Amino acid sequence: MANVSRAAQAAELELSQYADKVPVEMLGGSAFPPIGQLPFLLTLPPYAFYWFLLASHDRMPSWHIQATEGLPELTTLVLRKRMEELLQAPASDTLQSAILPQYLPKRRWFAGKEGPIDAVRLCYGVRFGTATTPVLLSEIEVLSDGVANRYQLPFGLLPEEQINSALPQQLALSRVRRAHQVGLITDAFVLEPFIRAVLRACEDGMHLPCGNGEGELRFESTQQLAGLALNDDSSVRYLSAEQSNSSVVIGDQVVLKLIRRVNPGVHPELEMSAYLTAAGFANISPLLAWVSRVDEQGAPHLLMIAQGYLSNQGDAWAWTQNTLERAIRDQMEPSSLDADAHTDAMAELTGFAALLGQRLGEMHLLLAAPTNDEAFKPRPSDADDSERWSAQISAELTHALDLLAQHRDSLDSESQALVDDLQQQRDGLAQHIADLTRQAQGGLLMRVHGDLHLGQVLVVQGDAYLIDFEGEPARPLQERRARHSPYKDVSGVLRSFDYAAAMILRSASAVDLSDPARQARQRVARQYLHQSRHAFVEAYGLATAAMPHAWQQAEGERAALELFCLEKAAYEITYEAENRPSWLAVPLHGLHGLISTWGESE
Repeated sequence: MANVSRAAQAAELELSQYADKVPVEMLGGSAFPPIGQLPFLLTLPPYAFYWFLLASHDRMPSWHIQATEGLPELTTLVLRKRMEELLQAPASDTLQSAILPQYLPKRRWFAGKEGPIDAVRLCYGVRFGTATTPVLLSEIEVLSDGVANRYQLPFGLLPEEQINSALPQQLALSRVRRAHQVGLITDAFVLEPFIRAVLRACEDGMHLPCGNGEGELRFESTQQLAGLALNDDSSVRYLSAEQSNSSVVIGDQVVLKLIRRVNPGVHPELEMSAYLTAAGFANISPLLAWVSRVDEQGAPHLLMIAQGYLSNQGDAWAWTQNTLERAIRDQMEPSSLDADAHTDAMAELTGFAALLGQRLGEMHLLLAAPTNDEAFKPRPSDADDSERWSAQISAELTHALDLLAQHRDSLDSESQALVDDLQQQRDGLAQHIADLTRQAQGGLLMRVHGDLHLGQVLVVQGDAYLIDFEGEPARPLQERRARHSPYKDVSGVLRSFDYAAAMILRSASAVDLSDPARQARQRVARQYLHQSRHAFVEAYGLATAAMPHAWQQAEGERAALELFCLEKAAYEITYEAENRPSWLAVPLHGLHGLISTWGESE
């Protein structure tokens, strides 16, 4: 595509035969929006040109959000007067047997997409909202292969005359007729009046009985929420209605997150946010409010949480990718830029890595402090912990090596050689893990983030803010609330650096770049990995110098870092093998790099 005019030009290209392909700009490796059925719009500056490779769907740009998938046809439900009639036959029978089994697998937050849905049950329904936009707060129970899981799905009634955006229609479950009124039953989370009503209920401390022996809903808040003075004119902006949870920003001051998968017990997101906010740790989103269902046994079930909104430059993953691309461009075109431009881009990356290490260390130091709160009391690890780690991590690594052997033939020749080398070292694996766990004994066990990577960090005016303390969603709440070595978080960030470097190298391998462009990417990736890892670990060490570890051996700190990096790499191999086999080479190289340097210091 070339523009030979001195004026900027726009063009619409008929590319529907290439639908779902991703145009990748061949000079810089940047991915453009995927091609659809409509004409593809491009704008070109004067005398500019684009040279694209039409790549496969797995080159989708990181900022792309897949369109929300709705039901192909909507059933019409008839209500006489009240929303509660959704809980009664015949509407409840239609919802449970016909509508929800089709609707749930299309939702990204639904974890049971792969298995059959044997039954769906509406657990309770609590009237909420306004007279013009009534809502039924509800949980649904899904039975699949004998296992029951609960999800939160509030039902909202949207009259036809109030339908003024696409999202409520895309997430609609059914049409509805109530007397002379017609409209939609949709996911209430996408209705602005519902969002405002939730915050008002939290300020008021509202309690609502659920019925059906399900306990009551409790809306609670901190004093900070009332101080924000939100009102009906405050803007409502959806970050993404279709993730594992759903989030919305109100008045650029509050982020309200609706927890989709509901479990009994203290939720780590609420617990950690409350503890760190009360302790005055500045580099998080402060806790403002929350909604829980407390069952008749007194067990809490977190349903929603509201935290302070952080005006940011994006998460650290996206920011790192953009800054790496700038470093590559600067290196390839030094004559058109300031002499220090490339140095500045790399300096920003290195500086941010150091700042992230410092902030993480400061948080860990706070969490390591003595406290009367039993859930947060730190303790040194002992022989039982070492034995447990040894068995658990050895099993995870063995499983990872088994998966690598199964996928060996689908990998490139270089990766196959790494797999073969790792298989030859199986015999010494268990002993090496046992040695590391013994050396790491005495290290502090404490509450940690639990699922830390660059995507869980926001860049706020160049500073690092840690978010999303719910831990790994697939694990039980009690396991996510357990005490861990702080090096679990450290290893998560180090492995995330590896993925960031691999991402820019994948741009080189997926596109037929020129040799200078490919070499520039490789140089920047190596430099980034070396400098960022060193800066992060050094800054973390300085920030946690006063942490009261009780290492039994002088090599304790190094052993703990290696041990949990091995655990993280094994986890990544399992995840990629089961979900993204094309990414398997990334944790494979990471694991090989760790095991091939047994006995060496970081």
